[in-house]
Amino acid sequence: MNWPDQLCIDHFRGLDGLEQASSRGLSAAGILRDYGILETLAEFDPVIAGTLPIGIDTAQSDIDILCHASDLAAFEQFALRAFGAMSGFSCHERQATRNVRPALVVRFTCDDLPVEIFATDCPATLQYGFVHMLVEARILHLMGDGFADDVRALKETGVKTEPAFAKLLEIDGDPYIALANLVELNPVELATYLSAKLR
Repeated sequence: MNWPDQLCIDHFRGLDGLEQASSRGLSAAGILRDYGILETLAEFDPVIAGTLPIGIDTAQSDIDILCHASDLAAFEQFALRAFGAMSGFSCHERQATRNVRPALVVRFTCDDLPVEIFATDCPATLQYGFVHMLVEARILHLMGDGFADDVRALKETGVKTEPAFAKLLEIDGDPYIALANLVELNPVELATYLSAKLR
C-alpha cells in the first residue's frame, strides 16, 4: 500500500500544495508568486517546507524554502544580488552539526511574510527539514484534525514542531532523528507504529 499523491514528495514541489494547505498558505503562495521567489531560486531546486504546507502554522510561522547549493560562498553572493534589497535581509552561515551539513541561512520579508531560505550541499528533498515535514504530513493524515489542533496548541506555547509531535506521540530520544526514521514506513506500517505508541 502506497501513500496518496498529496503525501508524496512531488506534491510539495512548486506552490500548488502550499495553496491547498490553508487560507494562510494560499496567501503565502500568492506573495511568493508575485515576487517570483521560486523562479529566482530555480537553479537551486527550491522546495517549500515547514508548517505552512501542512497546515499547522501559527501566526509566528515563516515560510521555509530549502535549496541545494554545492558552493555556499557562491550562493551567498547570489542571495545578496537577488534579495539584498528586501526588507529585513540577513544572511549567515550555519556550522555543520552531527546530522546537517554546513548551510547558509537567508532571511527577509515579502509583504509582511517572513521568508527563510536554507541552502546546503544536499538535495532539498533529502534535507531533514523536508523529511520531517513529509513524515509530519503523513502523521496528521492518519491522526486527524484533533491531533493537528493539539500540535498547534503546543506550538502556541513556544514548543518547536518536532518536539511537539514527539511529546504528543510519546516518542523518546531525539525527536528530530526519531521522526526522520519514520519516512520509509508505508501507511499500514506508520499506522501500526502510531497505534503502538498511543496504546
